[in-house]
Amino acid sequence: MLLAIDIGNTNIVLGFFQKGKLLSKWRMTSTPVRTEDELWLHVQHFHSQIKNAPEEINSMVIASVVPQLTDVFRTAAEKYLDTQPVVVNAALDLGITVVYDDPMKLGADRICNAVAAFAKYGGPAVVIDFGTATTYDVISKNGEFIGGAIAPGLETSAAELYRRTAQLPRSDLRFPETVMGKNTLEAIRAGLLFGALDAAEGMIKRIKQTVGKHATIIATGGYAKIISQMSSEIKYIEPYLVLEGARLIFERVTRKKR
Repeated sequence: MLLAIDIGNTNIVLGFFQKGKLLSKWRMTSTPVRTEDELWLHVQHFHSQIKNAPEEINSMVIASVVPQLTDVFRTAAEKYLDTQPVVVNAALDLGITVVYDDPMKLGADRICNAVAAFAKYGGPAVVIDFGTATTYDVISKNGEFIGGAIAPGLETSAAELYRRTAQLPRSDLRFPETVMGKNTLEAIRAGLLFGALDAAEGMIKRIKQTVGKHATIIATGGYAKIISQMSSEIKYIEPYLVLEGARLIFERVTRKKR
């Protein structure tokens, strides 16, 4: 069994793969002070919940944007699996070409999104990851990662609005019935949700002017579903695209070593 780990700024997602199939996935908070022993207890607990799963995890791939947690999971793999995990970065054989000023500065999550999107849908394609940040990753028809954009994520914007104002309340993130709120909470929801939707659709239209109007638009991340259901531009929702990309990279890298 392969354990694929997506380490984000807010959450860690664990994906358990067997023969290329995602059997199960689990989410936990990205607490920086975790030790390898504590992390492995969580992994063992989650693994034990999978029905008909093999008893042993024998390999690991890590896609991380939190270096401290990358090191902890790497140590856990060495200690409990007696193996070196594959840590995703642009220096690996990815199956796509990264056209970036400094490829090694490109986030592992964005690399995985691009790899998985091109493998499944071809190019040109645009992946929008609605997470702590909202990222736009663009893949050409020839399988080149040609750039993208980064903006504050929906939850990040909501938290910052609450933090930096004296009287505005916290709001849950769901679309109101109308863009014109009749009270403060509805007004916040309208501004955050419709604002995020219009920002995404505006960015998609701008990107299509460069890569072509037939580009496939794919959404992933924690808020992909809520935004996509209101979007006329987003065609596919892939909640675990980072995990799928990490698996594909792992298989490609380890296949070459055999």
